[in-house]
Amino acid sequence: MNKTLGIIDSDNKELIFAIEKYFASRDVEVKVISVDYNMAEFDLVVSTDFKLDGLIKHSNILSVFPALLPSFKDEENPILASFLSGVKVTGITIYSVMRNKILAQYPVLIGLDTTILELTEELLNIAQKVYPVVIDAVLNDKVFDFSDLMTSKCNSGCGACGGCH
Repeated sequence: MNKTLGIIDSDNKELIFAIEKYFASRDVEVKVISVDYNMAEFDLVVSTDFKLDGLIKHSNILSVFPALLPSFKDEENPILASFLSGVKVTGITIYSVMRNKILAQYPVLIGLDTTILELTEELLNIAQKVYPVVIDAVLNDKVFDFSDLMTSKCNSGCGACGGCH
């Protein structure tokens, strides 16, 4: 039986594309939807907006945040806030919106010479690799394990899963 995945449309087109590409060769029907779409018809809905608020508290929504929650959760621009704070480690957090539960976090180091642009690009790059694999694990009712990034065999050649290189 095919699974259904809804991706809430956002300006983060690179992340939407990475998710679509990852699932292109799998038995998952993917549809980009608006936030007011009937989400009950999907097995899972994911947000790509990099924001904490504004999402419907529906039980099947996952989201990604560009910092290691709970840090910088109240900031309008968490990437800039982490950059300016002086922390040396930030990252991405993937979480269940309804359950307010962290499912995965992946660290990103902030070097002494790192620019805000480089940090932003690295966070997006990591999200493009990690988020689809976590989504896949949730869709298939598996516990996400970082070794999944190394053993994923999507064979798409896109590099989005981290396992094709």
